Amino acid sequence: MAGTLATTGLLLGAYLVGPREPGAAATLTVRGKAPPDRSLPGRIVPDAAAGAGAGTRERPMSSYTTRFTPGEPRVRNIELAAGMLDGHVVEAGGTFSFNDVVGPRTKSRGYVPAPVITGSRLVKDVGGGICQVSSTLFNAVFKAGLDIRKSRAHTLYLPEYPEGREAAVSYPELDFTWRNDTGHPVRIEVDSTVESLTVNLYGHRRYEVRSKTSERYGIKPFGEGVGRGRKCVPMAGRKGFEIDVWRTLLDGGRKVRREKFHTVYRPQPRVKCL
Repeated sequence: MAGTLATTGLLLGAYLVGPREPGAAATLTVRGKAPPDRSLPGRIVPDAAAGAGAGTRERPMSSYTTRFTPGEPRVRNIELAAGMLDGHVVEAGGTFSFNDVVGPRTKSRGYVPAPVITGSRLVKDVGGGICQVSSTLFNAVFKAGLDIRKSRAHTLYLPEYPEGREAAVSYPELDFTWRNDTGHPVRIEVDSTVESLTVNLYGHRRYEVRSKTSERYGIKPFGEGVGRGRKCVPMAGRKGFEIDVWRTLLDGGRKVRREKFHTVYRPQPRVKCL
């Protein structure tokens, strides 16, 4: 979770699958924009490479869901950022930038204070919680086999996401980017309930994806601390550790490449706010 605080000392290392909540899903929308066409999965989308009037059939590529506690301050920020992503199309060969699409996270744009990570502590800052959106998108992109170009993990492990698979963002310095290398447009669809966020990607899958996660290693104990002021966030304490994630991309059963994502999580102190 990263708001408007400077990112110096915020992040280390490199770089979620819960069932989707049935029933009460509510589509996030962007103010002033018409809702995207959701006649899925058989929608015909324009294909510039095929010539005028031609098109290709859009297919589900991947889906990922993360959860949050209803009513938390960050929910407002999650809704705003997710609404900016909903319906966004990344053309063939194009590179997606989270910060370019979502834009600044400021009070004037409706964002509110919520917990963000600064070093090994949580503090309240405008736009906190945005990383739930970027990390949910990261996992959909990871599963779809798309080309991850720039991504970094938080310094602290957050149980909302799988170990070593997340994307921290902070405007404008820290971004999450990926390239559409499928040869066809990729469309982002975002849905939410009162306690979950789901990112679906539609287009043409190029690779089969297999992944593996190591055991935790380099375990480090946590200490205790005291915080003061309105920005203080109580913390229960959590051990630090290192972890590795491998993603293998296959084409017709043949391995194209294997990628390693190494992450170092700092110990999280037990903090009492005075």
